[in-house]
Amino acid sequence: MHIDFMGKKYLWFAISGLIILVGMVSLLTRGLNLSIDFKSGSRLVVSFSKATSVDEVRGATQKAGYGDAVVQTIGEGRYQITLPSLTPEEETTVIANLGSSIGVADKSWQSVGPTFGRQVVNSMLEAIIISWLLMIAYVSFRFEYKYAVATIVALMHDLLITVGVYSVVGREVTTATVAAVLTILGYSLYDTIIVFDRVRENAPRARRGAYAAMVNESIWEVMARSIITTLLTLMPVVCLLLFGGETLKDFAFALLVGILSGAYSSIFVAAPLLTLWKEREPRYKAKGTPAKGAKGKAARAS
Repeated sequence: MHIDFMGKKYLWFAISGLIILVGMVSLLTRGLNLSIDFKSGSRLVVSFSKATSVDEVRGATQKAGYGDAVVQTIGEGRYQITLPSLTPEEETTVIANLGSSIGVADKSWQSVGPTFGRQVVNSMLEAIIISWLLMIAYVSFRFEYKYAVATIVALMHDLLITVGVYSVVGREVTTATVAAVLTILGYSLYDTIIVFDRVRENAPRARRGAYAAMVNESIWEVMARSIITTLLTLMPVVCLLLFGGETLKDFAFALLVGILSGAYSSIFVAAPLLTLWKEREPRYKAKGTPAKGAKGKAARAS
């Protein structure tokens, strides 16, 4: 049984609006749980006298009282540990715990300021703006500008939902999250283009007043492909979320939210927006609903 996607478009808009509203309220009241990369902190680069693992290093920092430390491998036998701003005495305590648990061979401390985080965010915003301009140009050339506007609205929808979910669940926002957000844009665009490409192919067959029915049919023609693509994309993401390291989990969580939102927005946001706009065109307008020009002529004739 086929679902009348376009007939329920206001329901889909309401669902998206409610999710975004909850996220924005949380964002205004709670904000985002920013990682040390976006705040002041201390960064330790350390190597050990024996083979170890990220979990062992993280365990040693937890014993020192820093369970929120971010531990990453940066080379053969070298680890980077990002912590809140520490005093010299606190740095000594961390090194002592690492030395007693694993054995420190070499170490170096570096102060981390919020400037790095601002640079990352600024670079992300520049990348988003440039990519959106290129998307508008490409989609307008390949389809038409109405498709491009609907695509950008769907991308904004996905970004707002991802940011809102991060605020609601309180998950830490890291530089990996920023990278994931940029990846989400590419996936969401791909999924929307799949739908719009079929809509464009079927548009010449749309009868007056039946544009929504044509869009429904187009969605069902690509539904299997969209579902399979989404599931196959989610499989490695879920594996990273369940079995990856902490840094990979941050990346995977953002991808999970963004991919689900992107799959939703291509069908339930972008397509209905395009339908609303196209149905106002005279060639698709239902009979009995005269255009403004026709109304004006009728009034002058009377």
